[in-house]
Parts: sequence; structure tokens; C-alpha cells
Amino acid sequence: MAHAVFDDFVSSLEFFEHIGFSPAEVIDLATTEAARALGIDAETGLLAPGHRADLLVVDGDPLIDLQRLRDVRLVLAGGRRHLPSGATA
Repeated sequence: MAHAVFDDFVSSLEFFEHIGFSPAEVIDLATTEAARALGIDAETGLLAPGHRADLLVVDGDPLIDLQRLRDVRLVLAGGRRHLPSGATA
């Protein structure tokens, strides 16, 4: 696709929205479906008992606006808390 830019992860996700996916579908592709494609869906890819505690907390609702994924407040990876520089959680 001409002039498509994939210089960061959110831009890559926004491309899917540009071609017709809803933000909710894009997030599902990036999480649940990606884990399934990699064969790790038994341990990660969704919030459920027995799965890794991986969570991205953003300011706003990325189900409405994928741009909200750029405003990260907190990351929980494997149950461990990580604050991005400048974040206030």
C-alpha cells in the first residue's frame, strides 16, 4: 500500500483500522489472535485465570480510538509492574 508507514507498533495497528477493521477487532488481532498464531494462547493473549498477567493500561478507551495506545500509564508483564518514564499511575 503506497505511503503506508510502519515506524512504530501503534502505527502498524492503525493500518488495520485504515483497511476496515474496528479498533476492537485490531486489539483482538494484536492479542488473542497473535497468541493463537504463535501457539502460546494457552498461557497468554487474554485476561483469564491461569494466563500470564500481561496488561497495558492507557489513558482513554482504545476500543474507540487506537491513538489512546500511545498514552501508556502502566504495564503489567508477567504480573510485574512497570511504569513508563513520565507515567503517572
